[in-house]
Amino acid sequence: MKLQGKVAIVTGGAQGLGRGFAQGLLGKGAKVCICDVNSTTGQATLAAWNKQFGKGNSMFLRCDVTDHDQFEGVIKKVIKEFGGLDILVNNAGVNGEEPETWRRTIQINLIGMIEGTRLAETYMDKSAGGRGGLVVNIASTAGLVPMFHGPVYSGSKYGVVGYTTSMAADPKTLETGVSYATLCPAFTATELFEESHETLLNNNTGLDLAAKQITDAGIQTVADVVNGFLQLVEADDNNGFVMAVSKQKGIQYVHRRPRKPRANKL
Repeated sequence: MKLQGKVAIVTGGAQGLGRGFAQGLLGKGAKVCICDVNSTTGQATLAAWNKQFGKGNSMFLRCDVTDHDQFEGVIKKVIKEFGGLDILVNNAGVNGEEPETWRRTIQINLIGMIEGTRLAETYMDKSAGGRGGLVVNIASTAGLVPMFHGPVYSGSKYGVVGYTTSMAADPKTLETGVSYATLCPAFTATELFEESHETLLNNNTGLDLAAKQITDAGIQTVADVVNGFLQLVEADDNNGFVMAVSKQKGIQYVHRRPRKPRANKL
């Protein structure tokens, strides 16, 4: 996909990987809306981009991705302001394993992603007046291999991979013009990783094994992941692709499938 003039929404875009994805899209000439629950950081990010990319190319809207009406409102406003929608990046995510936080992990990482994907399908559908486009759902290498020290987080990311590849396999994508791809970053130096790492250090159960897993994979930069993200988005035929990005192995395509999906034989 050529990104010049395209319109994108990035959830969880105020900081970390989301901010990196959005800035990468802006640098390629796209118009971008970031939505996030953190209004203070979101507005600060927008102010910086107005100086760097010029006013009118980006916007910030507060949104909780688990709230259907808020999420739909963001999409409607972006279409109204920017004239359409071509890319949705479901990036918003958290990591909580405790009794008081694990449900929120599932609600944001998995249910929020499904909410966004279904809304994108509705508003981007060519057969219903949309322009077609691409949904990129951000999973993790924790959605490809077990992560014993974060089973809820890992389970939510396995769900992202399974849901997205299943959407891509549906033959109706030929009618809607909407493609679905998954990005699976390994350990990345972001605020979320630092918070999760600190929690892990406070939990001695399997600490040595967990530390070895992190050491073996390495900790990459946001820029490393953004490079992979842009490669994935700019590919002409990316429906069903699952890309992993890690410090140790770089960019890898874990799964590819033909652009023309075929009905599964049961």
